[in-house]
Amino acid sequence: MKTNKEYVLREIAGEPLLIPTGMASQKLNGMIRLTETAAFIWKQVDTASDLEEIVEKILQEFEVDEETARRDVYGFLRELYIRGIVEDIPEFAGGQKL
Repeated sequence: MKTNKEYVLREIAGEPLLIPTGMASQKLNGMIRLTETAAFIWKQVDTASDLEEIVEKILQEFEVDEETARRDVYGFLRELYIRGIVEDIPEFAGGQKL
């Protein structure tokens, strides 16, 4: 899995934001404000081998139960995957519902 390189994570005034660049800026006019957890998930995408690895990292980083961590990771990345902001997530290939 990988992030779409036309979206960059920046912190502006203490807020993590995904900012579209290049052709992506023509599709999305604005920025996406992220929570601390969402920004953490975004930072894991390019190095994690699968979604479960990100769930494990969430459990290590935040005080949250496994069900909540899994729901947050899968839900957030599914939305980004649908919009083409993250790519190549095998767990979502073929329209699999999670």
